Amino acid sequence: MAYNPHLSNDLRAPQSTEMYRTAAQPRRRAVARPYDIAWLTPQGEPRYETLVAPSQPVIESACANMARGAIVATANGPVAVEDLTPGMMIHTSEHGPIPLQWIGSYEMSLREAQSTDRGALYRVTSETFGLSKPSQDLLVTPRAHILFSHPKCKALFGVDQAFAPVRAFEDGMSVFSVQPVSPVAVFNLGFDRQSTIKVNGLEMESFHPGPHAEALLDHETLYALLRLFPQARGLDFFGPQLINRLTTFEVRALREGA
Repeated sequence: MAYNPHLSNDLRAPQSTEMYRTAAQPRRRAVARPYDIAWLTPQGEPRYETLVAPSQPVIESACANMARGAIVATANGPVAVEDLTPGMMIHTSEHGPIPLQWIGSYEMSLREAQSTDRGALYRVTSETFGLSKPSQDLLVTPRAHILFSHPKCKALFGVDQAFAPVRAFEDGMSVFSVQPVSPVAVFNLGFDRQSTIKVNGLEMESFHPGPHAEALLDHETLYALLRLFPQARGLDFFGPQLINRLTTFEVRALREGA
């Protein structure tokens, strides 16, 4: 079995490889934390469990995309992320409404939320990326990826769109890091294919492990990560990566060269 994390979107960036360790690298034992997961069984039944797994960036990122209170577009209208359940039909840009397969979440402690190296959160203010994008302020994690359109993407990928890390747009005014005054629950959503979902009206990437995670993870980390996805027997459960990801450096270079 093999699995991979969504959170390492910047796989081509030197900084992104810091989230992975190969089997040859020595590693200190990570502190553990509880993760809440919910998934859809092959029989279409929702299941819920709390697992204790290492508090490592690659594992935390699998469960961290948006903060509690984010509004997700579903086939039956907008629903707060904390009220979603496996099997609900979520609106996606590429596939229309499809069933939600997995929800991962954990509570970011106050110390983590106020940490600049691990726990920083980003606030994306309303209409930063256009009309109702987002429709209201949105709190996301640093590794959250939004759909980015730029003509120069075509030279890289053959299409003019890619997923870009939200931190690439930090400007101190419209997108900026924040330090909450209380613990914050963070969530991520997964499907059986890479999908673009609308969160507060902003198009964001759902969980997808990416194409290289298996090769970059040591066996112990891979095993711990796979435990978060009881319904996934391998990487192909999440389908191919149809939309590529840009690094922070690439996004800034494209925008500055526009």
